[in-house]
Amino acid sequence: MSVKKLDHVNIRTARLPECIEFYGTALGMSVVPPPMTTDLSKGAYCLDEEGLPVVHLVATGLFVEGADPVRGAAQRGMIDHFALSCSGNAEDYSQRLRQHHLDFDEMDVPAIGMHLIFVRDPNGVLVELGFPL
Repeated sequence: MSVKKLDHVNIRTARLPECIEFYGTALGMSVVPPPMTTDLSKGAYCLDEEGLPVVHLVATGLFVEGADPVRGAAQRGMIDHFALSCSGNAEDYSQRLRQHHLDFDEMDVPAIGMHLIFVRDPNGVLVELGFPL
């Protein structure tokens, strides 16, 4: 028995509408209600291009405020970020993020053959978008 891959990330958020906009419109993922409800005000599944739920959003009333949004292992806890493997053109994604007035950093990492884009969701969660060079 072994671990094959990361299946999904679950994010509890008091900013559900903003997160649906971010993952759905800004990142271009399909957003659907989770299997246990048809009500997008309770939660949402954000699907990859194969229709698999990668990000689970769950509505909560708890806001996390005051954390300094800096890069690094200590920004919000033990988990620094999660990464999504992306297809298509990285510049198209950069342009999409600019159109949504989102701040992001990007860099080529030739050692791993990737172009990486780092952007924060409405909760301050750092999302890494990876594109082959």
